[in-house]
Amino acid sequence: MTKRAAIYDPYLDTLGGGERYCLTVAEILLKNGYNVDIFWSGDPDLIDKAIKRFDLDLSGLTVVKDIFGVVPQKIDSVEDLESLARISSQHQLKPNLIQKVKSIIEKYKITRRYDLFFYISDWSVPFLFSKKNLLHVQVPFLLKNSFKEKLINNIKLVFFHSIICNSKFTLNFAHNFFGNKCLVIYPPVDIQKFNAAEKKENIILSVGRFDNLLNSKKQDIMIEAFKKLIESGSRSDWKLVLAGGSTEAPEQNSYLKHLKHISSGQPIEFIINPDFKQLADLYSHSKIYWHAAGYGVDESLHPENTEHFGIAPVEAMASGLIPILVKRGGLPEIIIDGKNGYLWDNTDDLIAKTNLLIDSDQLFIEMSHATIIKSHEFSKEGFSKKLLDLLK
Repeated sequence: MTKRAAIYDPYLDTLGGGERYCLTVAEILLKNGYNVDIFWSGDPDLIDKAIKRFDLDLSGLTVVKDIFGVVPQKIDSVEDLESLARISSQHQLKPNLIQKVKSIIEKYKITRRYDLFFYISDWSVPFLFSKKNLLHVQVPFLLKNSFKEKLINNIKLVFFHSIICNSKFTLNFAHNFFGNKCLVIYPPVDIQKFNAAEKKENIILSVGRFDNLLNSKKQDIMIEAFKKLIESGSRSDWKLVLAGGSTEAPEQNSYLKHLKHISSGQPIEFIINPDFKQLADLYSHSKIYWHAAGYGVDESLHPENTEHFGIAPVEAMASGLIPILVKRGGLPEIIIDGKNGYLWDNTDDLIAKTNLLIDSDQLFIEMSHATIIKSHEFSKEGFSKKLLDLLK
């Protein structure tokens, strides 16, 4: 009998790293004989957009009505995010008792039909009743439950096989909240689809969405650092390319407009909403990769504002770029500092390590080869094996 699986991600329309993660799970399950449903009642064209953005084969994926009704909170500032997980965890406490019981019965009737349920969580825990339930945690929070909340969560967690985290950094926080069912499966990168061009160009690349909210990519910091880099020596033949998504129309994105303003007159290029092919070509021809998400953040107090893993840096490594990553969050797990990339704490350090690479062709060649090798540790094949082993 064909096995049935279901996936739920309340943030599916953001098409970010978590969405790539869960849709890759869908792709792997489909290729291994599962019938897969995804619960979604929003944009009917979203799956087609995701296929184009992530270059996934989702043939056979069925979209079914959302039974969870989790409405992500409107976020207007980084400070709003501290309460996000708690608000979500209390979501099911608002209806009266009869409504709650009816909701649980509905979820029981529907989710029990599945052999597997994969649910992306913002630290809220749903009632799920499939044969095997997996909760996926993308964002680390520093939260403590009240006794009542902890009791309710512990009841729900009885029905979960595992809580999957995207990095050891996230695991460190999730373990205290969810308990000993937590484990790490790093996000999948389809490294076979990336390659280094025979002749690379003098491009410093950074990839990340253009907004200033959760784990902001800090393009403004990199722009100012690049200006100093240009001033520090004969670097007029180098350019900085900033690529990423904008959920708003570019002309309405105030943060993007600010970035373009402070870049005026500089060799800085913006590529908005590139598809997979464009992005792979850009990686292929670039030399150095910068990443600044988490810069200036006290990760012990606000872990949610760091980069929790870093899919884009791994894609860059698979393309032979040298990653220079801020020493925060899950980014130090990707490289060995000084061997297959560099970590930095301040912009002077970022500039110095960039100059070191620019000035030594031999160092660049050696380290580029090392980054490609390291990227294989995060391959899609490895991810698939770990996921399928978990399902045995």
